[in-house]
Amino acid sequence: MRELSGIVADLIAEKYGSDEFIRRISDPFWFHSLSIATGFDWNSSGTTTTTLSALKEYFRGSTDSGIFVAGGKGEVMASVSEDFEKQVKRGHLRETDSIEIRRRAKELARVDNNLLQDGYDLYLHFIVVNDRGNWAVVQQGMNGKERMARRYHWHRDSFGDRLRDGRSGISAETAHESVRDISALKSEENRKGMVDMMRDDPWRYRDHITQGGQTTLDNHELDARKLRLDVRVDWNRLRQIYEMQPRNFIELMDVKGAGKSAMRAISYLSQVVYGSDPSWIDPVKFSFGLGGKDGIPKPVNYRDYDVCIEFYRELLGNLREGDSRLSAIAENLNRRYGKITGNFL
Repeated sequence: MRELSGIVADLIAEKYGSDEFIRRISDPFWFHSLSIATGFDWNSSGTTTTTLSALKEYFRGSTDSGIFVAGGKGEVMASVSEDFEKQVKRGHLRETDSIEIRRRAKELARVDNNLLQDGYDLYLHFIVVNDRGNWAVVQQGMNGKERMARRYHWHRDSFGDRLRDGRSGISAETAHESVRDISALKSEENRKGMVDMMRDDPWRYRDHITQGGQTTLDNHELDARKLRLDVRVDWNRLRQIYEMQPRNFIELMDVKGAGKSAMRAISYLSQVVYGSDPSWIDPVKFSFGLGGKDGIPKPVNYRDYDVCIEFYRELLGNLREGDSRLSAIAENLNRRYGKITGNFL
């Protein structure tokens, strides 16, 4: 996987530019196709970890395309800064770009983890970057109760729309009927109410809001649209946020301690006090080449694997030497495949 996925990435970067490879990585459907084509499971949560780790390892020793991968799973998520610092020292990335990309990636992690209340907690965070300062973020969350994962994709160009449905997409097995999505465009009024709540002491509403035998905010099985939620929230934490007086929603989102439960509580209070509902729509939006490592739908064919690697390695070498004959063969294969199936790669 390391060799084949890396060569495919180099080919795309060589023919279309590394910016195009970054754009494709931000597409959840293309990303999944890459994983499947290089031999991984079609529906496994390990798809993200294995594919991006393979690319990370490949580009660790290759700088021709100017691409590198930072981050990882679990404790390795903390290696993002170290990964970026290495690239800066090697002269592959400017220090200013490094700082800005890491800041934006952290903010997108807060959007997916704290604002999208879909029941999934982030445990994996990757950033794919090139030496031009272009980047894509791929991160994954796990629902411990359902033992299911979701993968979230972002591209640099959509960062400005992070609170206006700016994701490139979400890869998931199922869509849930009722998801509080504070990051959606439809939640704009709810977000304004959240900022107003934190600028107007929320303790004023404490006694009024907590009347009635309601359950808890963490009970996602209830129909939240009927407001059958308890506001048994950490009022002291909300008071601390209030004392910081955030001027806008971005400042509110960045406040230390404004995590998943706090944001849910503030969104709920905004809904009750100001009547501004958030979005309740789950924003959630593949084929085999060489088989899967678990034998589904067929065992991996190692001979075909080696033939693919050798063919594309030779194609890459020819492209770099200015010989486009193999490239023409590859494009002709695509055209023939398209005529047969109606799908063009």
